[in-house]
Amino acid sequence: MSPRMSISMNTRSLRLIGAIALAMSASLLPSVARAQIAVIGSTVEEHGAAPGQRYEGTIVVRNLTNAPQPVRVYQTDYRFFADGTSRFDSAGSQSRSNATWVHPSTSSVTIPPGTDVNVTYVVTVPPSDSLRGTYWSAIMIEGAPTAPPPTGAHEIGLGAVVRYAVQLATQLPTAGSRRVRLAKQAFATDSAGAHVLAMTVENSGERAYRPALWVELYDETGAQRARVQQQRGLLYPGSSLLQRFTFPKLPAGSYKAVVFADTGDDTVSAAQYTLVF
Repeated sequence: MSPRMSISMNTRSLRLIGAIALAMSASLLPSVARAQIAVIGSTVEEHGAAPGQRYEGTIVVRNLTNAPQPVRVYQTDYRFFADGTSRFDSAGSQSRSNATWVHPSTSSVTIPPGTDVNVTYVVTVPPSDSLRGTYWSAIMIEGAPTAPPPTGAHEIGLGAVVRYAVQLATQLPTAGSRRVRLAKQAFATDSAGAHVLAMTVENSGERAYRPALWVELYDETGAQRARVQQQRGLLYPGSSLLQRFTFPKLPAGSYKAVVFADTGDDTVSAAQYTLVF
């Protein structure tokens, strides 16, 4: 453990984004149309900027076909949760939305066959002293609906709309808390005998971060029997994720699990649980 880290402990006993395909039909034996466009590169754009500053970015969209493809460009807010759901609310409706700061260069474009097109955007941070932490939203890149492909006698074709949510996060240099809330969701043993601890990790602060998560497992003698670690993607304020830790098969008994979450702040948060195999 790094010298900068201290631990705040609480004790108790004992959840995107890339392409989203929206199915337009249902079938017994489906034949699904292929995607016509793709966003090239990262779908998370993170920039640091002070109040009053302006910055630009580029989203590269590729036509994967040999025909021109129309693309719609629009904005939404974005949040995700540990239960697997995501919300794409109206742009600017969330308290930490930066959607009104973001100005895409176009609302639609037609991409020639087999080529790339740059969709640029400008972000202008308001000159306000009250801004702190992280503000974010999404630019949606949506292709035209695909026609169902030819099918056999016992198949029903599926058309689809493919869209990409490109997250735009603005990190203000002013202070903003990095808080995390940990909660145990489930503990189970899988068919191979491995033990799985499921945790909800929620960002309850004001600044987005990429949490480093790990769990240390101790037996009744105090000996460490397992340590599992994972780095997660950008977790926004008010959002949560489901983290699963898988331990190797261990002898039956009572174990102490200490779950740590490093948000990049000076204090590493931890929660302790008793697990009985």
